[in-house]
Amino acid sequence: MDDLDLLCRFEPVLRFNRVELFLPSDTDAYVRACSLWQREADGGDVKLANAGELDLDLLARIARERHADTLHLLYVETPLTRRQFHEWKASGHGPRMPGGNRFSQVGITSRVFDALFRLTLLFRGRVPRGAVAAGEITYREQIADAGTPYYGRVMHEAGWTILQYWFFYPMNDWRSSFHGINDHEADWENIILYLSPDGDGDLVPRWVAFSSHDAEGDGLRRRADDPSLEWVGEHVVAYPGAGSHSHSPAPVDETVQVDPPILRGFIRSLRQIFRAITPWHDASSLEAGLGVPFVDYHRGDGVAIGPGGDRGWRPVIIDDATPWVRDFTGRWGRDSRDPFGGESAPTGPKHERDGIDRVRWEDPLGWAGLQKVSPEPGAAAAAIVVRREAVEARMRDIDTEMQEEREQARRESAEVRALAADASTQHLRDERARDLGARDDAMRDLRAERRRLTAERDALDMAMRDGLDPEPPRAHLSARAAEAAPDGDDAPKVRSRVLRVWAAISTPLIIAIVVWLLVGNDTGYYWVGAAVGVLVVVGFESLARGRLLAFVGWAIIAVVGTTIVIGMVREWRLTLAVLLLVGAVVLLAQNLRELRSDG
Repeated sequence: MDDLDLLCRFEPVLRFNRVELFLPSDTDAYVRACSLWQREADGGDVKLANAGELDLDLLARIARERHADTLHLLYVETPLTRRQFHEWKASGHGPRMPGGNRFSQVGITSRVFDALFRLTLLFRGRVPRGAVAAGEITYREQIADAGTPYYGRVMHEAGWTILQYWFFYPMNDWRSSFHGINDHEADWENIILYLSPDGDGDLVPRWVAFSSHDAEGDGLRRRADDPSLEWVGEHVVAYPGAGSHSHSPAPVDETVQVDPPILRGFIRSLRQIFRAITPWHDASSLEAGLGVPFVDYHRGDGVAIGPGGDRGWRPVIIDDATPWVRDFTGRWGRDSRDPFGGESAPTGPKHERDGIDRVRWEDPLGWAGLQKVSPEPGAAAAAIVVRREAVEARMRDIDTEMQEEREQARRESAEVRALAADASTQHLRDERARDLGARDDAMRDLRAERRRLTAERDALDMAMRDGLDPEPPRAHLSARAAEAAPDGDDAPKVRSRVLRVWAAISTPLIIAIVVWLLVGNDTGYYWVGAAVGVLVVVGFESLARGRLLAFVGWAIIAVVGTTIVIGMVREWRLTLAVLLLVGAVVLLAQNLRELRSDG
């Protein structure tokens, strides 16, 4: 079976949200719709080709001739005006995610971080307002009719057959359309299947890795027999996020906690402080509770592409020798010069923004944490036999070392006794005594190592005798993104609406409280106003989330505790006298108990 047949046999099914504006697109049609620009030394941009003049071959040739220059495509040269944007929305093209509200799924802290993050967009390069609408029009009129291709690559490495499916989108409109973290022209996402032979020598999928933003590691992959995976025959199903195009193996609204680069140091320090003052706190919940909240909508209620879907794939094979993949290292869209990169277009499937190869292109096994996993299902049993032999060999070596150390220690012990009899050899005696002590330590370490090896040998013997317990499909996952159902599925509709409204107004209210703390100290109601503001925020948050009784209980405890503390501080002499009296009574009781025990 050649590479094309193999890619077609296992090509995935993508199920999009019905509000998705951009589907997987033809790169040649996209390049024809773009102009090409070169970054000058003074920071300015010079146009090298107008929209309509480029194709993939010409792009690759220009990139080869200008390999030392910084190039980027530009998809949207003229964003829509405000009036044009509203006309576009009124014509029914603007997306709206039904029931989507990210703030209702996270707490106050995350909403405050979100406000800080959004303020940073005022000082960063960003995709202009109206660019998404202009991009959608160009996509609809010039690109969509070119079909829905994937760009497939086949690799053979370390016993694996690796199928890479790359999908190109003209725009990522996650921020503008769905309140995500960023917008940028062009978007590359991929799904990778890892195959190995079964007992009959036929290639079968063992693992599937789903790209998700810039993530790497074990959390991206699912074992082929994972019950959460959905298959249509031999075709795995994935759910791209609305606007972001990141993949999920399940139709969920996934809350993502992101630490934006500009806030990353501050949030990291805050987490360290929280861990220091609350060591009993669960670190995993702390990680989930901080950062900026975003929602990836993976609902799959729109177009399905792939076998059995609304549209079919057009496979295009690429590899390291494909000219436009190999030679064009520039950005595939607007370079907004965002210092944190989130609002600037990505580079192609092979290259990172700094020009080196992408990890998932050059090392797809390492990208998904599979370098440590064997493609042979029976490899674990063979590895146990090898390890059992190594353990037994090391135990024999330890026994030999122990015998040698023991004999030497006995000789040194006799030498110490002999040297102690003469005053002129005391320094030699002390030296031999130190050597003897070090030998004792060495033998103690050897005995400890042998005990550990004995326990390991027994465990390996049991595994060889009884076999290994089957490993659950998700045993490799250390943490999973929280999966939240669309609003209204898990909570009464009235409370859900209250929570969504409260989530929208709570952050401005918090900012108003901060303003009061800054400028309200000239009034006689400064602390009263601050306390009332905090109680209103926390109280409504608790009410909206169905935790009012818990809030009332904690509020009563806080008020009573504060009153007691204030009273104790104001009447400190009386407080001290009571404490001393209690101490005296306790001391007397202990002394009397001691007298009775002595008698």
